[in-house]
Amino acid sequence: MGGELRKDTTAEPDWLQRIDVGAAAGRLAGVIRATPLVDFDALDPRVHLRLKLECLQETGSFKARGAWNQLSQLAPGARERGVVAASSGNHGKALAWAAQRARVPATIVMPGDAYPNKIQACRDFGAEVVLAKDRMHAEVLVAERVAGGQTLVHPYDSERTIAGAGTVGLEIAREWPAAEVVLVPVGGGGLISGITIALRKQFGRAVQVFGVEPQGAPDLSLALEHARPVTLERVTTKVQGLCPPSAGVLNTAICGQHLDGVWTLPDEPIFEAQRELVLRGGWTVEPAGAAGVAAVLARALPERLLQGRDRTDPLRVVAVVSGGNPDPAQLAAISARG
Repeated sequence: MGGELRKDTTAEPDWLQRIDVGAAAGRLAGVIRATPLVDFDALDPRVHLRLKLECLQETGSFKARGAWNQLSQLAPGARERGVVAASSGNHGKALAWAAQRARVPATIVMPGDAYPNKIQACRDFGAEVVLAKDRMHAEVLVAERVAGGQTLVHPYDSERTIAGAGTVGLEIAREWPAAEVVLVPVGGGGLISGITIALRKQFGRAVQVFGVEPQGAPDLSLALEHARPVTLERVTTKVQGLCPPSAGVLNTAICGQHLDGVWTLPDEPIFEAQRELVLRGGWTVEPAGAAGVAAVLARALPERLLQGRDRTDPLRVVAVVSGGNPDPAQLAAISARG
């Protein structure tokens, strides 16, 4: 597990004031689900663990929140020209769903190695799917379509996407105001940026928020270390959904100001946490969604957080289970192993 790489930046404006998560919650009311927060045995008496099950969200991930917050604010001309995004799966599926609901044309550019079920899911919601050679090529194809008049709906580096994702944090604050630590899977940083903004507005620094990302794609760790996004030279993780080319510019600025840290884990404990959630919890969870849980089950929480804690006074931890769209073959292999 990597260190808590965090470097404060002096970003203007203050994102706590600029990004209105409460307004986003109003737009999402009656459209997305308020997902459950449930107890899960951490196998450690020092930890009281609850899971925020965004795997049960519309389209199977938290991405529906940011997608609808974006589509609900499109100007009439932009609605006619349509929207476009690059995605390995969950954002594309969510944007296709939101676009179908809003009656807006959508194009999803996906890397060729995306899970086939996620490619089909975008098509099932009526989106045009364009397959790129890889993630970098996908960004080039998206830029071409934006130049042609389509509106980019970025999966993480956008104020409206971040505000929508932040409604997860509002729900956590409402459902368990006694929470002390919140663990969030990290790819580009949109979810953790929004959750951090929401929790800082509610509780200040009383709640600590940490990101968890694969060692083979340390996007946010590197961004905070260098105080700017860094494009990865190599991506070695097998955890799809947590390996964009780099963290977002806005996400780096927000997390540099307000996040408590980012931890990295090898792939193995992330896949093992997914297995536990599937077999012990009975939920359909993709590997990326299990990263926060993995930090607890792998006993990777820093000892300073657990000092003095026991069964009578455990550390109150929320782990966000961000997505539930695994590759069917990979999920079947888990069930076969038992």
